[in-house]
Amino acid sequence: MCSHLAFVTVENGHAEEKIALKSLASLFGAAIPENFGNHLAFDLGRTQLIWERHTEFSTYTFFEHLDDLGGNPAERFSHAPLSQVPDRWRQQVNGELLVAINLMVRTGPIAEANDLLPAIFGDNTLVGGNLAGGGAAAWTDLQLDADGCSRILVANETLKPGRAGRLVHRLLEIETYRMMALMAFPLARAIAPEISEMEQELATIAGETTHISGLEDEQHQLHQLTTLAARIEKMTARTDFRFSASRAYYALVEQRITELDETKLFGIQQLATFMERRLGPAMRTSAAVAGRLDTLSQHIARASGLLRTRVEIAVQEQNQALLTSMESRVRMQLRLQETVEGLSAVAISYYLLGIVNYMLKAAAKMGSPLDPTLATGIIAPFVIGSIYWGVRKVRKRLTQAR
Repeated sequence: MCSHLAFVTVENGHAEEKIALKSLASLFGAAIPENFGNHLAFDLGRTQLIWERHTEFSTYTFFEHLDDLGGNPAERFSHAPLSQVPDRWRQQVNGELLVAINLMVRTGPIAEANDLLPAIFGDNTLVGGNLAGGGAAAWTDLQLDADGCSRILVANETLKPGRAGRLVHRLLEIETYRMMALMAFPLARAIAPEISEMEQELATIAGETTHISGLEDEQHQLHQLTTLAARIEKMTARTDFRFSASRAYYALVEQRITELDETKLFGIQQLATFMERRLGPAMRTSAAVAGRLDTLSQHIARASGLLRTRVEIAVQEQNQALLTSMESRVRMQLRLQETVEGLSAVAISYYLLGIVNYMLKAAAKMGSPLDPTLATGIIAPFVIGSIYWGVRKVRKRLTQAR
């Protein structure tokens, strides 16, 4: 007979568990290694304890041979191996108790075990089936008794000890992994309303996209989408591990049930059928919520991408308009420069011709035969042309030097 406990201890409770194990060993005077890994087995008098450390939970399995006990097998569940362990020790384990099972293996014909079922399980509805090709059978009601443990009865008709031990191990694993897989279901139900709210918010934002106008409105809507995306990423980070772990545990449950090689017992629902009808919907609900969260994230990413494209196009249009305006101003400046160049050439020519005229007048007074006015008029076009050409050449040099 065995008692099986599973505690959810997350990933950082290893040190506390080792302290609890050493405390239990000292209560029974057992010697255990000072340092050990994720597996430990030692004797507690007539009971043997096997401890296993998993990623986020630990299992404590207490074994005891039925030959060491007398009395009616139907009453032995009240004297399971766990009853010999002090309650104060269980309080030392730093973790939440998730699974508590008392399992009894009775050697003998399967038909004889049927007579024990009412005494062990009362009027509770049973599930079970023939296992290992008909070499054994198992029954359970998946209900907690007065000791807070569920009960499993196994009738071993033809299995050898090694195969019977593997069968017991699979049954304990199925219940442990089933409860671990179900940890995602309350989380899925808790976040489903918030996901619905975010889906509605996204639908509202998407509906407003066709009615907004102007870069400011688009930027405001992009801010709303970014805020919503941040909420979804936060929720994903909080739930992704739990949903992924749930899928992995459910796959292990299905694998272990397949390994049972179960066939139907008359009048009793099979373990495989029970898991499909009770565990399957919960797992599909969790998967659906995880899928909705992932789909919502993808929709927000697409909506944000489309809105960013609209904003970029609007910014490009504004930039294009700005460039067009700048080009117009540059052309105007160029025309002004050309006008200034012409005016500058005229002004310079005017002052230069004035100086030349003064020089010619002075020469005339000194006896020069040239008429100052006539000479100035003749050279005026050449002076103006030379000045204009010089001004343009200087501008070109300055332009090339930029």
